[in-house]
Amino acid sequence: MEWINELENEAWNTVIDELVWHLRHGRVPTIITRRFAPARGIEFRFGDAPAVFAPIDDASLEDHWDEASRIIGRFPQLNATRLRSDRSSIAAVMRAPGFA
Repeated sequence: MEWINELENEAWNTVIDELVWHLRHGRVPTIITRRFAPARGIEFRFGDAPAVFAPIDDASLEDHWDEASRIIGRFPQLNATRLRSDRSSIAAVMRAPGFA
């Protein structure tokens, strides 16, 4: 599909790379969630397949998430896909011992 190629060419971005992989395998996510606990990364949820978690350990998660949100918004084929940021996992990280 041409639009998936266009999506892939939009940016070098871990979130978009993972999304494109799922799309090429016939899975359109219903929800993509940015998570911070128990691990940092992106969770993809599908209507007809189990959820998949892609860990992103480095500091790029925030930048890649923001960029991916803008890119995804430009593709009408993904209008039904919801983007969420798991605020409860952010709060858990901030309460963790040693968080400064």
